Amino acid sequence: MSKIYKYPCGCSFQVETLDDITSINFDPTIEHMRLDCHRTWDLISEGNTKGCFQLESRLGRSMAKKLKPSSIEQLSALIAILRPGCLEAMRDGKSVSNHYIDRKNGEESVDYFHPALEPILRSTYGEMIYQEQAMEIAKVIAGFNLQEADLLRKAIGKKKPEEMAKVKEKFLSGAKKINTVTSDEAEQIFGWIEKSQRYSFNKSHSISYAVNAYLSAYTKAHFPKIFFASYLRFAKDKIDPQAEIKELTQNAIEMNIDVSIPDLRNLNQYFILKDNKIYFGLTDIKGVGDSVFNKILLLKDSVDFNNTNWLYILCNILLKINSTAAKALIQSGALAYTKKTRNSMLFEYDIISELTKKELEHIQTNMSSYSCVEQALNGVLATGKVNKNRKNIISTLLATAAYPPRSLEDSAEWLSDAEYASLGCSITCSKVDMYDISMTNATCKDFKNGIIKDNIIIAGELDYINITKTKSGKNKGAEMAFATLMDNTGSLDSVVFFPEKYREFRNILFQGNVLIVKGARSRSGDAFVVEKCYIPKT
Repeated sequence: MSKIYKYPCGCSFQVETLDDITSINFDPTIEHMRLDCHRTWDLISEGNTKGCFQLESRLGRSMAKKLKPSSIEQLSALIAILRPGCLEAMRDGKSVSNHYIDRKNGEESVDYFHPALEPILRSTYGEMIYQEQAMEIAKVIAGFNLQEADLLRKAIGKKKPEEMAKVKEKFLSGAKKINTVTSDEAEQIFGWIEKSQRYSFNKSHSISYAVNAYLSAYTKAHFPKIFFASYLRFAKDKIDPQAEIKELTQNAIEMNIDVSIPDLRNLNQYFILKDNKIYFGLTDIKGVGDSVFNKILLLKDSVDFNNTNWLYILCNILLKINSTAAKALIQSGALAYTKKTRNSMLFEYDIISELTKKELEHIQTNMSSYSCVEQALNGVLATGKVNKNRKNIISTLLATAAYPPRSLEDSAEWLSDAEYASLGCSITCSKVDMYDISMTNATCKDFKNGIIKDNIIIAGELDYINITKTKSGKNKGAEMAFATLMDNTGSLDSVVFFPEKYREFRNILFQGNVLIVKGARSRSGDAFVVEKCYIPKT
């Protein structure tokens, strides 16, 4: 018998058991969603919109955080002002997008130019961001009928100056007849409409996009584990799958979702949600394609995948697939359940790979007698069935196994690099773990959660840097940087190096470097403004 699971926001759903909301009964349509769910609007307003339709880019997340929409109408406007034209259309040294945000947040006065325009532009704070607004203005000011207004919309949409010129003549003559505005005002209004053709968006499209954006945000807010497991599964269809997976896993970790390295025992091809953890699929490992997965799957009837004996897994599974895939499985951590270090597994894989087919068959036949590679090699030598040349080779392999030429421990840096190479991101640990970060007083997640301190000190790996130039002020034209730092708790994508600090620290601002940054919150509270930066000691 199904039960009702109710969230603090008031949304409720049927579930099979109250302790398992993965068995949720949810119909993801607008008819079955509350459009006033504060849990959803809070998620959007926090900029936590990775994976949400139309809002998942860095810009989309940043603008959502600035605008803080609380209705479909405002979300529609956000999607409209995210279009390139709106971002590039400048007025008084500021883009139309920023004018809208500042007006909505009460940081700029709202001006409608003429009282007749207020009913049309009130919902967008005096900014003309929709093509439909231009149509409505033409009807009110110039007496256009629906067909004529639609011709204006098409002229705007096609962005053809010659068509706009024809419509302008009709607009001005119509405005003269209606006489709501003066001739000069009509000229100015049409000039505004002309400029809007570079950036205005179709509202019907924008509203439908907003509904889909809300739906994806609603799902993320209420069922985050299911949301991430599903989205990660289809990340491989993105332009840059590894970058997508990296961002999604970081975001999931920030939301306290356990994302785990792949586990060969699961035999899952793609990302799955199991035991409240999201596991990488085997084909999500670089170097392990569908053909290799299918080959592994064929072994399940004859091989015990739950056997924790490393030698058993090595001989019965890894040596049955190509070396690239085998090493990728090891590097990714898919065999971590054998309790051997990944370095030692790679090392011993190379040793056993030197054996002939007959020598391997002997080991497989006598597997119960051997618990490690050295025992297996001694066993091959003890058969007395190897010629002198092979005996010398195996003796050399045995000596190498007994006295490795390098450390076979897994350092934090090595694990981070190995997982990055095989999975596209680091899950088990991060590069930060190998450094002395005892002087820090916050993590990336702490900062995003709103801790307030005079001197905030964070350690993180530099994951992204965008070098740009200031557009105003005494340092106009000077280089500055926006960066993203990453640690075990998530990522912080609002780290700012103003010109003076960028010049001072630019020599260490390279992707992959682990940095200690000291600074403070920006006035808006969203960004981390760097005052000091250095590479910590190991």
